Amino acid sequence: MLIAASALTVFLAVSTILPFLPLAHGIVRVGDFPRQQSLATALFVVAASLLLGAEGTAWRVIQIVLLAVAVVQLWFILPFTPIWRRQSADFDPATDKGEALKLLASNVKMSNDRFGELESEIRKWDPDIFVLMEVDQRWRDALSTLISSYPTVVDQTQDNSYGMILASKLALSDTVVECLLTDDVPSIVTTVTTPEGQRFRLYSIHPEPPVPHRGTEGRDGETALVALRVKDETLPVLVTGDLNDVAWSGTTERFRRISRLLDPRIGRKVFSTFDARFPLIRWPLDHLFHSAEFRLKAMHRLPACGSDHFPVLFELVLCPDEDAESETEQANGDDLSRARELVGEAKKRDEDAIGTDWEG
Repeated sequence: MLIAASALTVFLAVSTILPFLPLAHGIVRVGDFPRQQSLATALFVVAASLLLGAEGTAWRVIQIVLLAVAVVQLWFILPFTPIWRRQSADFDPATDKGEALKLLASNVKMSNDRFGELESEIRKWDPDIFVLMEVDQRWRDALSTLISSYPTVVDQTQDNSYGMILASKLALSDTVVECLLTDDVPSIVTTVTTPEGQRFRLYSIHPEPPVPHRGTEGRDGETALVALRVKDETLPVLVTGDLNDVAWSGTTERFRRISRLLDPRIGRKVFSTFDARFPLIRWPLDHLFHSAEFRLKAMHRLPACGSDHFPVLFELVLCPDEDAESETEQANGDDLSRARELVGEAKKRDEDAIGTDWEG
């Protein structure tokens, strides 16, 4: 038992330390993901050793190291629990005047064929806007009736797990479909106009996933580039999509500081959305960030529809001003210089996008 506990302790300690290294590589960055699992495992081993009466110097070292691991992991997770102050404001019908909207986002998983289940969820919630990722022609054909029921559709169907469709009941303008830093990895950026004439910018993105054999320059650079662009926007902004990064990572935190967007999960819940297939291996990969003009009514993790990602739905209210108890974070010079470095590093790559339906 001591040997097994020692090996597990070394593994947890290394995986906890790795994400602190300034290295853009999948092996390093993946350590950001299983913080909840690492916390639970560390506490379980400590509790088991105490209950079984494990004694000796080696066991004390193991317990101390595991408690240190638990403290570090808890530091990252706590902001995404109700004990933390909420970063984005709740909608207050007594004081907030604005227009409600519902946005649904779903990484459908290209190889998934449970089309009808996702279509039923979308029809049930009847969102004003929905964004689908990993959409190939099979998915486009299967959902054609639903998609055609929306007056405005941006269709970037692809067969490489980076296809994307945005469907909207609201008017869209200045729409651009652009591969920001990696060929064949598109993003959709558009201006949305509400029935009462309010406008906001919507970024729908799906950067590459981290994998053990590749660097994460593409993902990190794309997230940084979007943050730099959002920083200069004059309209309210929403950013949504499967960012292939967790809510508490350094790259996501830098994204929030530079963009000055708010994360509605902070002070509420972790909102784990991947992997829908395995209850014990889940983390928050599907995101929505918003500027302070938006208030949150509700956020929902919808039932799994065959994908490895749960669909997510956000109910928001767009208000004419920022007067709310929202706390935006401030970027510093190091954030901006590092973001520009990441964009530069991503531009220098000579690599194809990480493979089709990579997770199998």
